[in-house]
Amino acid sequence: MSNPAVIVLDDVSSKKGPFKRFTIEDNIGESIHLHIDNMRVDFTINEFLEFSEMVRKSLKELDILKSYDINKFDEHFLKQCANYLPDLIEIKKEKIKLKYLKAIVHYKFKDLTLQKIVPLNETPAYKYLKGDKYEWINYPQFNYFGVNNEERLLKLKESIEKNGYPYDEKYIVLFNGQNLIRDGQHRAVVLAYLYGFDYEIEVLKFYFKGNKHIYNNSNSKKLLIWFLKKIYRKLKRAVKH
Repeated sequence: MSNPAVIVLDDVSSKKGPFKRFTIEDNIGESIHLHIDNMRVDFTINEFLEFSEMVRKSLKELDILKSYDINKFDEHFLKQCANYLPDLIEIKKEKIKLKYLKAIVHYKFKDLTLQKIVPLNETPAYKYLKGDKYEWINYPQFNYFGVNNEERLLKLKESIEKNGYPYDEKYIVLFNGQNLIRDGQHRAVVLAYLYGFDYEIEVLKFYFKGNKHIYNNSNSKKLLIWFLKKIYRKLKRAVKH
């Protein structure tokens, strides 16, 4: 039974990874728990913040991003691409027009969230800026605490209008082999809205060995599993009756 006083801050447990369980929990009012398989380490909040800073400095010294400052990249993006980083060969600055960029967007089918690749003008964020707001307001995506979709996009638009792009060396990121935005989709959308799709920007392109990093849509697998679960539940109910 779960403890209602414990909030899971992050969970990167994996059957395939080196650790079957890797979870960070906030035991409200008491401590932060770090679970690594069957081991648990307890921190005070200050100790955990110090530990996090030590890890950040260690990662920077390891130079996993080929001389680029790890602090210039979004933490959520780094988590999403962590499995590819051992295959990273180099990172290059390259120029590309916005009209050639593609974006991954989420959409609902029944009780599933699926993905598709679309041009920037078909993203819910771009449609919002053009006045079609409903889809973006209800769009399922990761947001940091206390920030909703509207606030996030409008604050970014205000920042780009005031400070330009790339502000603080935070670039849109692509991976070699595809003009698919892996980080910075909202920045690209705002730039397209402000300056048009023929506008040329500088991006960071990550070059990896192999093709593990290439995006492959997994909708078919998700739909198959969803369908089989539906059949299983119906058969289970039929047997009971």
